[in-house]
Amino acid sequence: MTDDDFAELLSSEQERLRRIIRAVVFCGAATGDILQRSNLVAWEKRNTFVHGTNFRGWINTIVRYEILAHRRDRARRKETVLSEQAEEMLFVTDDGVDDSDETANALRDCLNALRDEDRVLLRNRYSGKNTLRAYAEETGRSEAGIRVSLHRLRKALKACVEAKVNRD
Repeated sequence: MTDDDFAELLSSEQERLRRIIRAVVFCGAATGDILQRSNLVAWEKRNTFVHGTNFRGWINTIVRYEILAHRRDRARRKETVLSEQAEEMLFVTDDGVDDSDETANALRDCLNALRDEDRVLLRNRYSGKNTLRAYAEETGRSEAGIRVSLHRLRKALKACVEAKVNRD
């Protein structure tokens, strides 16, 4: 496989990878960084990819490790993060959640206790349908103000979930 063929294959996956990263990572700015690092790692390892095998699986593995590295770095800086399980379940519908899962139930209760406008902000931010900038323009708020609100909401959700899980 030539470098041009590899570059074309990699570029065809960019939007899908961006959506996956955005769905898993809270920070919109981190999405671009993780995608860029993933692309760099993929390019450096391009000679290990065997043409005709599952490229999507290969690149997904690279992205997964870059997301894990991002989480590790955030934890080292002691940034507020929900547990990986809680983060992944943030917007799972009731149909997809096992009622015996106490973290999922706690998260659902904590989300329900939020003000409607906070739930709308969270859903809009993490649904992947809108960029932070677009949402800020749509609502007439500043991007910085929305980032602060999201940080406070994540911190409040984390504390709420931990309190509910530890109380039981």
